[in-house]
Amino acid sequence: MRNTENKPTGWKKWLRKYRVVLLDEASFEERFSMVLSRFNVFLAVGTTAVVLILATILLVAYTPLREYIPGYASTYLRRSAISLDQESDSLMTQVAYQEAFIRRFQAVINNDLPADSLGAANVLPAGWSPKHLKPTDRELALRQSVAELEAKAKTVVDPDKDLLMPLVGTLIEGQRSARRNFGIKISGEEGAEVQSMKDGTVLAIEGTPSLGFTVLVQHQGGGLGRYGNLGKANRRVGDYVKQGDVLGNIGEAPEGEIPFVSIQYWLNGESLNLEKLLGL
Repeated sequence: MRNTENKPTGWKKWLRKYRVVLLDEASFEERFSMVLSRFNVFLAVGTTAVVLILATILLVAYTPLREYIPGYASTYLRRSAISLDQESDSLMTQVAYQEAFIRRFQAVINNDLPADSLGAANVLPAGWSPKHLKPTDRELALRQSVAELEAKAKTVVDPDKDLLMPLVGTLIEGQRSARRNFGIKISGEEGAEVQSMKDGTVLAIEGTPSLGFTVLVQHQGGGLGRYGNLGKANRRVGDYVKQGDVLGNIGEAPEGEIPFVSIQYWLNGESLNLEKLLGL
């Protein structure tokens, strides 16, 4: 009856102390001893398990080991897939345009065009005369004012003084408008600062940390600058930037490639040649 009353129960059983002793087998000399309880052992084992699980998750999530997970695509593969998807879309659009042109041309050759529902082309409306093709005085004044505005807008950009070199680096690819390449690429070190070529306002920031950011800046004088392949954007939409202010840093380049930044400058719907404007 006395043993039953002294036996710990419930929570006291977890807090009951036990001594772990290491003895020398030959001399029975005590080498090491430790006082433990069931709660201490459970706490130590649980903490160790949680730390190991968290360390494994962080190691896989923030290191290149995540690329070995089945179904996970690397950054280079995702960039290649997006580039190929855009290229295939442009090719499909071009093919559809060419097919429509060929069908229309064949219809003209075979005289299969449908009849004009508005009447024959050689029938002129009543009261029409060649003098109706002459522009009025208001049209001539409007054309002259538009021409003056376009000429004034084109003279805003000064190739020698107006634009600042956004990055100290080497030109690796020039502008080729015929190949739909409307900008230049300048190489630099990873993390190098990319500066604004001119005063302006940040219009938009597009992209993701894995694919890179693109910053669009509306410069003074009507010019629109596009700074692409940035690993980090230091500005927000609506920020006013001065010439020389840092917009971001060059991002990490895929394996086997050189870090670079792509820059475009548009004015009045026309892509200007930055090789000449920046003296490259």
